[in-house]
Amino acid sequence: MKKIYLLALCLSFSNFVLATSSDNRLDELLLKVKAQQAQNRNLETQRNNDFSDDVAYWKDKQQQAELRLLKAKQEATEKGNTFDNNEKQLIVLTDLLAQNKENLGELFGVVRQVAGDFSGQIEGSVISAQYPMRDDIVNDLAKRKTLPSLDELEKLWFVMLQEMTESSKVASFSTETLDKEGVASEQLLTRLGSFNLTDGKQYLVIDKQSQRPQPLSRPVASDVQSTLNNWQPTSNSVMPFYFDPAQGELLSVLSRTPTWTERTQQGGIIGYIILSILLIGLVVAALRFVLLSKELRKINAQLKQKEANNNNALGRIIAIYQKNKQQPTQLLELKLEEAVLREVPRFERGGSVLKVLAAIAPMMGLLGTVTGMIATFQSITLFGTGDPKLMAGGISMALITTVMGLIAALPLLLIHSLLHSRANHLINIIEQQSAGIIALQAERSLAHLKQGADTSIIASKCA
Repeated sequence: MKKIYLLALCLSFSNFVLATSSDNRLDELLLKVKAQQAQNRNLETQRNNDFSDDVAYWKDKQQQAELRLLKAKQEATEKGNTFDNNEKQLIVLTDLLAQNKENLGELFGVVRQVAGDFSGQIEGSVISAQYPMRDDIVNDLAKRKTLPSLDELEKLWFVMLQEMTESSKVASFSTETLDKEGVASEQLLTRLGSFNLTDGKQYLVIDKQSQRPQPLSRPVASDVQSTLNNWQPTSNSVMPFYFDPAQGELLSVLSRTPTWTERTQQGGIIGYIILSILLIGLVVAALRFVLLSKELRKINAQLKQKEANNNNALGRIIAIYQKNKQQPTQLLELKLEEAVLREVPRFERGGSVLKVLAAIAPMMGLLGTVTGMIATFQSITLFGTGDPKLMAGGISMALITTVMGLIAALPLLLIHSLLHSRANHLINIIEQQSAGIIALQAERSLAHLKQGADTSIIASKCA
């Protein structure tokens, strides 16, 4: 019982303690709530104040934006009206300009055409070496898409007048030139009108890229170059001179003319074979000419002698006659014919070779022509016809070999004809002489027979 009482007493005391602590905590909570509410009211008040300020600020901004919008609309309206007015004025001015440009437009076309034509004329003109930078003015007018000014028209007129007046003058001037390696140097040049440009040793032309004088890529022919040997630019005397009316173009083409060596190389191996045929034919012809000339000289000497000389054909025939003149006429005739037949091959030796070589040469030229055309068609098959230089080698071979074949054949035929005529002349001489010897022998035999017959008649009469 005591335990229960004590337990109840303890529980009562603990409840009293708990109630007391709970009251304290509630007071603290209440205070915190009140403080939080006060803080929230202050924060809400601050937010309301800030919002009121923002509303006033943005209302002011809105009013300013509306004012600017109104002003922009007014300006747009004004500018639209101005634009419409300008459009109308532009149409009026365009019509007026078109009316005023009718004659000037035709003038503009003429100026562009004249400037374009004249630009090509002065581009490679030797006068431009003395007066450079002229082409800038002319090229600008040729490419201009607007009407030129009066000052520009005067410049064009001045350049054209300068070209005409300077084309009749011989002038010496110093300018920068290029050598064949492209190295620039200052030189004294002489200009002969608008035709030629020289430094006294060689001809020069205008390089179209650098617009500066430079010598020809290769020397010109000797007869053209020889006029510069005695060239004196300060002399007032009349001197012979070759001039180029194409302002250096003809000299450039002349300098690029292939030499005989280059043309032979273009003929290829067939060209060299044709040359070999020609050389062999000339050697054979020379040997034949020497042989026939010596033989003719010896035969002419034999005709003036009575004694037979075995160093020539006629002398050997006469020696056979002298050895067999006691033989009957028919036997002597046969021996002389045999001797003539032995001598004839010596005169005709080499003639058949010349004839064959003269026939082979044009055939080799024809072979070169066919070979060159085959090479040309092969180039066309591989590369097409876009670049003519690829076909030039085959065409050159085709043409050069034909020419070389004819060049070799014609002199060989002519020489063969001349030598054949000379050989026939020698053969005719020995045949005539042998025929004369036979006739003389026959005449003597006939006279001897006649004398014998007369003697027989006289003897019979005496008997």
